Amino acid sequence: MSKHLTANAAEIAILQKNLKDLKAKLETAHEKILELTKNNNTATEELQKERQLLLELEAEYNTKQVETSDLIEKQIEDWPDVLDSRPKKKIKYKDIQPGEWD
Repeated sequence: MSKHLTANAAEIAILQKNLKDLKAKLETAHEKILELTKNNNTATEELQKERQLLLELEAEYNTKQVETSDLIEKQIEDWPDVLDSRPKKKIKYKDIQPGEWD
């Protein structure tokens, strides 16, 4: 019977050691989970900031695009309908021949 008790005591000691190892692993796992959760929260916050910045930049881009388009249209409207590349010659009254007024 003492052999049986000794074997049981040895088995109990092994189980206790295994239990301590499992507790240590569980503790380490909890610490890693907390760290990953913190990293996830930080990453989520950074992502939200990046999205907000993207929305702001898109709005600014759209505003600038509209302003640019308006300025281009205004410039085009200000251009004369017909451009004459010849230098303008001042017409003197004495140079006009009869019948040129028609």
